Parts: sequence; C-alpha cells; structure tokens
Amino acid sequence: MEQAVLDQGAERFGRGSYSLKVLGGFDQNVFEYNGEDGRRFIIKFLDAAKYRKASIIRELTWMAYLAEQGLNMAVSIRSAQDLLIEEVTHDSKRYYVIAFTKAPGNPLTDLTSDFAIVKQWGRGMGKMHKLGKKDATAASLVHRMAFPQWNDHMMFADAFPEGAGQKVHTQWKQYLKELESLPQDQDSYGIVHNDFHHNNFHVHNGELIFFDFGDVSYHWFAYDIAIAIYHAVQTVPENRKAEFVARFFDSFLSGYLEENTLSEEWIQRIPLFLDFRNIYSFVYFSKFVNWNEMDERTRKYLLTMKADIEAGKSVVKLSI
Repeated sequence: MEQAVLDQGAERFGRGSYSLKVLGGFDQNVFEYNGEDGRRFIIKFLDAAKYRKASIIRELTWMAYLAEQGLNMAVSIRSAQDLLIEEVTHDSKRYYVIAFTKAPGNPLTDLTSDFAIVKQWGRGMGKMHKLGKKDATAASLVHRMAFPQWNDHMMFADAFPEGAGQKVHTQWKQYLKELESLPQDQDSYGIVHNDFHHNNFHVHNGELIFFDFGDVSYHWFAYDIAIAIYHAVQTVPENRKAEFVARFFDSFLSGYLEENTLSEEWIQRIPLFLDFRNIYSFVYFSKFVNWNEMDERTRKYLLTMKADIEAGKSVVKLSI
C-alpha cells in the first residue's frame, strides 16, 4: 500500500508525529497507530474497489449494538472531522479508513492451557447468536440493515478458480448443494461473526474483548462454531488433535449453551461445517492469492489441504 495513502488515513484519525506498524489482514491492510501523544489504536484501510461503504456501516452498527448488549468490544474511533468512516484517494484509487481502540490484553496463544477461557469464548459466541436471531425484537433495526446471506460473497458468484482442480470443484459443488438444502429457521440461522477464531479477541484480566467483524453475515450458527474449532485445531500437532478437539468442543459448547440454544440436530451438523470450512479456505486461497507470491511453507500446506480434500479426509474426527 502506498505510503501516501497510509499518511492520509493516519492523519485523519491521529495528530502530531506517529508511526504505523502493519499487523496483518488478508491484504496486509491493518495497522497499529502509535502517536507521540500516547495514542494507540488500530487503523484499517479498505480498498473501495473491493468493499462497499454500506457493508462497513453494517459492521460498525452491529459492533455498537453488541456493545450496548454487554459484550466487551473494541470501540470505534471518530476522526478529527467526527466521522467513523473516512475516505482517502491517491492515484485514482479510493480507500475507506476506519479505526478502533486497541483491545487491551493479548491473544490466546496457547489454546491447550486454559479451557476456562475457551468456555468464555463459547459463551461470547452464544450471546452474539442469541442477539443475531431474527426473532430478537430489540434488534429489529439491525435486521433491516440487509446483512449479506451466507452465499452472497464473490466466492460464490465468480468463476471457480481453475488452479483448485476439478476434483475439488466437484466436491465444492456437492457442499454447496447440501448447504442450499438446509433450513434457515430462526433457531439455527442468523447474524454471525463469520470469522470468530482465536486471533479475533484478546484476553484481559480474565475477560474477552472482541473485534474484527468485517465478515459479519447471515449464516448457520453451527458454521460459526465450526470456524472456531477449525482454526483452534490448526494450533496443535497432528498426534494431539483428537484429544484436544474433544476437550475444546466440550468447553466451548458448554459455554455457548449457557447463552443460546442449539438443537442436537444442528450440533450433529458441526462436522459437516468443519469440512466445509476447510474446502472454503482452500478455494479462497486459490482464488485470491497469487501462487507465485506464496512462500514454500504456504505452498506445501495448501498442497496437503488439496490432497486431503480430494481424498475426502475430514479435518478432524469430532465425536458428538
């Protein structure tokens, strides 16, 4: 990203001298702002060619609503012009810029060390899902904001990436057909985070602070649970996955069910959504990442993913 774009965005939200440190994001577009006056916050640059302003408004509105309902959230910051969303332009390219307080605390780096925190994580997701149900009258305004449905993403609209291969394409179509046949009743389907893994919250004094709601959409609640399991299980060696996922799932689900109900029928579908998350991740990388720009480790990882998908191998055996 051009330095001129970074400077414009940072100046809209900060003041005086500052430094920006890249934190990540799929497009390397998330930065930490450190000002000489002691200000520290997170600033995101969103390419207007890829992101719609309406989607960003929905994201910020949903986060504000969750905070009102008692969830610990990273707080949106207003610019010097009292705007939550700024726009900057450079060389005919336009970017939306948003900023948040930096969540105190640290990520949960060792998921095997504290299953009490995993239970809290599940409880937080359960509360979000309860608030995201279409029968939640207090959120009627939120539901009128037209969040995207699960398959509104360009992943589903554009052509399938040839590099993913025909066998993967065949399986992809089978998964989509199965998901399209699932019911979308108010107890199983609603507004979800859609990327609620362990790097999207911090632990601070025993409490969780949530952030990064850029993928929020309507989806099945069981899929959101599967996302948490899918990314958590990637952090442990292969020979420990079965033991880990059993403890993780028990802790996470017990916390979840304290806040939201989910029928046994939908809990039984979580393994389906786990494997869908796996093929979704592979197709996403195949579609949006240049193979020639990947490091060797990433290439090997994706080739292993592809072989497992083609062989019909599940991510992990989850006994329910």
